[in-house]
Amino acid sequence: MKKNILIVPLIMLLLLFFIGCESPQSNTPNQITQTINFYYGDSNNETMVTEEREIVYEREDDKYVEALEALVKGPDTSDYNANINPDTVVYGTIKQNRDLIVDFSQDFAQFGGSVAEIIGVGSVVNTMTQFEEIDRVKILVEGNELIGPSGEPYGFFEPFPTDPKITEVTLYFSNQQATEVVGEKRELTGTLNQEQFIISVLEELIKGPENQDLYATIPETVKIQDLMLEDNLVEIDFSQEMYTDHWGGAAGEAMTINSIADTLFEFPYIDKIKMTVTGEPMNIEHMVLDEPITRD
Repeated sequence: MKKNILIVPLIMLLLLFFIGCESPQSNTPNQITQTINFYYGDSNNETMVTEEREIVYEREDDKYVEALEALVKGPDTSDYNANINPDTVVYGTIKQNRDLIVDFSQDFAQFGGSVAEIIGVGSVVNTMTQFEEIDRVKILVEGNELIGPSGEPYGFFEPFPTDPKITEVTLYFSNQQATEVVGEKRELTGTLNQEQFIISVLEELIKGPENQDLYATIPETVKIQDLMLEDNLVEIDFSQEMYTDHWGGAAGEAMTINSIADTLFEFPYIDKIKMTVTGEPMNIEHMVLDEPITRD
């Protein structure tokens, strides 16, 4: 009889122990697993491609942050390009009707060129707008709207085409004698706006020619610090390397100016070009460009 009395409390203690171990799980909300597409750049970083992965979240509003954090981590496919700095922190999201506002840390704005910016921004927009309740996305960086080359906010983005339009452009480089500039055809992918497209064109010009009989006119270290297009006038501000790394000479200076002018005057919406270096009129060696260059 004493044995039975001892066994009953022991069983009760064991039951309480197991119930206690399971109780934390019973308080955890049900997790939702959803398979979505993540958008990245292809192997050549020319078009957007998708990678299917799962996200796990507890509340409906959590899925946006979960998706963005997974996007920032980068693709599992080694040939794909992320275009977003992996150190980027997702601060949060706000849903307003059918619009989504996302806020990133400053790291998000560190793109490796205009094409990387286009695909990086597009990857965020397309990943978020695949949710049927989201039509547009606005991107903030440290609480402020993402700024375009003109210095104005981009505003809300609608979904990007995954296969952007290809545009053929003519870039002008120096001939061997540095007596004239010669055109070379190049294909570029579509961009966010005209200003972004002009930056893409100039970045290609800075890369130099593909034709071995032609010569670069701008040092490859030069960066586009700012660009604004308004009333057919494009204002371009180059980095200090336009001076420090330029090979100099009257002919070299003329080739630089002519190559930029001839390349940009290919576009009918550009009639005047103002060139500056770190905010001051361009003055490589022999010529000071106080006034904009105009079409002949």
